[in-house]
Amino acid sequence: MISLSEFGKIFLIAPYNLVLYIIIVTPVCNLRCRYCGGSLHGMPEKISYDMNDLANFIEKDKEAVVAFYGGEPLLKAEKVKELIDILPAKKFVLQTNGFFIEKLGEYIHKFDSILLSIDGRKEITDFYRCPGCYEKVMKALKYLVDNDFDGEIIARMAVSYKTDIYEDVMHLLKYFPLVHWQLDAVWSNLWGLKEFKKWAEKNYKPGIKKLIDIWIENMGKGKILGIVPFLGIASRILHGGVTPPCGAGKDAIAITTDGKILACPIAPDFQWNVLGDFRGYEKIEIGEPCKSCDVYGVCGGRCLFAYKEKLWGEEGFREICEITKFTISEIKKHMNLLNKYKMELRYPPYNNTTEIIP
Repeated sequence: MISLSEFGKIFLIAPYNLVLYIIIVTPVCNLRCRYCGGSLHGMPEKISYDMNDLANFIEKDKEAVVAFYGGEPLLKAEKVKELIDILPAKKFVLQTNGFFIEKLGEYIHKFDSILLSIDGRKEITDFYRCPGCYEKVMKALKYLVDNDFDGEIIARMAVSYKTDIYEDVMHLLKYFPLVHWQLDAVWSNLWGLKEFKKWAEKNYKPGIKKLIDIWIENMGKGKILGIVPFLGIASRILHGGVTPPCGAGKDAIAITTDGKILACPIAPDFQWNVLGDFRGYEKIEIGEPCKSCDVYGVCGGRCLFAYKEKLWGEEGFREICEITKFTISEIKKHMNLLNKYKMELRYPPYNNTTEIIP
């Protein structure tokens, strides 16, 4: 738990406008989580471009934020170190499953944010990811704490049909200063729209209400729980933000191992997602019906991939919109308190790869 004075000291800056460069270090992952296909496809297993070309590309942006992504980027930990040494970035971010964090050694202190993938309680995490995964991540967390890592540590959850959103978020808040989640929706291979809708009504919406109640109760006592979606939504209500919230295609781009520029790192196989290369690229953005929506300023279209592909059809697209609107409306019920702490509620301070809208 973070006091308001501490929280303000960390995050009291303008809403981010720095461009995020997501570097896919390798598409290969050592895990094959139930909700994920494992490794990415459509690119070499290791970086094949000249890294000086990448450095020259990023050097044009004096405010660059660089994030390392995979697959599992620390399967190529030495390459990550090499990239840190040559890239002229203002901030560095890492998304990792935590299995190989010790390979970084002193390089952990080069990072401003580290996101550890963990899905909640032990039984939930190990079910989705692999037996023993929970303990591996907690060991990685301990490594960061024991070695005095002073950047953001964020628990990054995938939320699917076995998740109890209230129980799993509250569990992680016992150990992590910040918790974020994304819904296993639209591209899921674990459930369909019918099952998702039932779970949303029975578990997710009631759980969100309980989490918001606790978040607001603590804020009223001068403490802020690091529930990233609530922080980000409150910040966008009060201060605005980029669209989509992750910045994909406009304020954030991904770079494949063979030097293609993507809007979104999770969809290398889709032609609309390929924007160009180091010589230049075209931007892409969310369109209608999102732009005409009354919550577009807060939601920002939620997710470029979901907007473009609609794998659950128009009904599924509307269902996730409804859940997003529900979360926003529940937070907006507390505008008096949010306005009281308006200057403290600015998150994230830069694009740290948390997409904000689950």
